[in-house]
Amino acid sequence: MIDSNYLLLVFLVMTIATYISRLTPFIFFASGAETPVLKFIAKKIPPMVLTILVFYMLREVNYFSFDGAKTIIALLATSTLHFYKRNALLSILTGTIIYMSLVQI
Repeated sequence: MIDSNYLLLVFLVMTIATYISRLTPFIFFASGAETPVLKFIAKKIPPMVLTILVFYMLREVNYFSFDGAKTIIALLATSTLHFYKRNALLSILTGTIIYMSLVQI
């Protein structure tokens, strides 16, 4: 059994680390001025993260199976809707619904 004092210490350290990591941006960017770093982050990071997620999703897909076809259909629907409407939330939500519907069928 793990000692309860050890667990309390771990929780305390985790709490402090989480609090500090959440508080740090407010301290550094308290002035509210737009800096080049913030402009870069706001413009470039979301597409990078979504690209990484797409590649992660597609890495183990067997494209010659029925499951692969489900993934490709959902990906094509998501991409088409996104290029047509330019709304990331709508396209991601629609692609997820299409994929989950195909998986359940």
